[in-house]
Amino acid sequence: MVWPKYAPLGKEEMAQIRKHGKKWQAVVRRKKITAYRSFWKKSDCTKWAYQTEAQIEAGSYLTVKKQERLNEIRLFELLDIFFDKTKSKSKNIKRFEYEINHLKRFPLANLYLSQLDTKTLADFRDERIAEGKAGSTVNKYLGLISRAINKGRREMDIPVNFNPVSLVEKPKERPSVDKTLTNEEWERLLECASKTKFEVSGQLKNQHMQSARLITYHNRQRRPLHFMRQIIIFARESLMRQGELFNLKLHDVDFFDGTALIRETKNDTPRKIGLSPLAMKQLKSLPTTIDGRFFPIKSRHSFDGYWRLILRDAKVDFNFHQLRHMGANDLIKSGWSIAEVQAQGGWKTLKALQRYLHIQAEHLANKFRERG
Repeated sequence: MVWPKYAPLGKEEMAQIRKHGKKWQAVVRRKKITAYRSFWKKSDCTKWAYQTEAQIEAGSYLTVKKQERLNEIRLFELLDIFFDKTKSKSKNIKRFEYEINHLKRFPLANLYLSQLDTKTLADFRDERIAEGKAGSTVNKYLGLISRAINKGRREMDIPVNFNPVSLVEKPKERPSVDKTLTNEEWERLLECASKTKFEVSGQLKNQHMQSARLITYHNRQRRPLHFMRQIIIFARESLMRQGELFNLKLHDVDFFDGTALIRETKNDTPRKIGLSPLAMKQLKSLPTTIDGRFFPIKSRHSFDGYWRLILRDAKVDFNFHQLRHMGANDLIKSGWSIAEVQAQGGWKTLKALQRYLHIQAEHLANKFRERG
């Protein structure tokens, strides 16, 4: 592209191009903004002056002082400020804080705002997709970054010309799939859930490996998995979310009435649910822990590791959250109303529940036969 020697964009003072020592210096004064920069070549100097005038006229020019500020603020710092300013409006502060902290674990969070461009964000998106993250999860990451930048532009005087997230193509989210397990897959899953970590991962194939070190490690690893079978059955029977299961304690359950009080929920609204005889049987079979929890999980990350081992051994492609979907469909098929299932699962709206209900045509046909 051939740039003109200089073309003023308005009636204001033209840019000054002058020799400054061994370099060429351009000075632009427009709309009460003064900008200057030195170059070795006069052509580069003229080109910069022309671009700078155009940016000032368009209102997109960042002064040197503001540009330096972008080089001082990292993304994780912006996310912290964003969380502090918006947490009071969040419906679920704990979940919001977890999402922010999870995003800060990625190398992207250490970049300065001046380094945050569309290509960098697109690479971040592609890396997460390559790791197997769902499109909805990646969109949630990008959404948090976008909201933080917009908040900074509007209320924190952070000099960002435009939001780079707006130009990043969002990955497609997988539609709700009628994913359920056959009876054979269900039994295989429960069988594998009863095994220890070493048995699941296939590291005990050699029965002669009886060293004291192995036995000690084997016994130590047995404890976190002793309730995997129970939590799988209980999740399907109760329709409880993963986080709700991890926080369920002995004093929350009334075995006489067959009910459980869920104190910490996704919607920050405690709810009381009914428990089936099979669900209560699972809880009664578990030992009492020090903190009273039935399923003492140290972290969701460690639980996901055990879950993946079980799925691999059972040769099943299934998400733990889908146990909740299966349970909802079980109740519908057994005669529960939509309103009853909604109350049991804690769905705030019918629309949210309908995403998980996959009422098969065969079930509807049986309803007509029963009516006669």
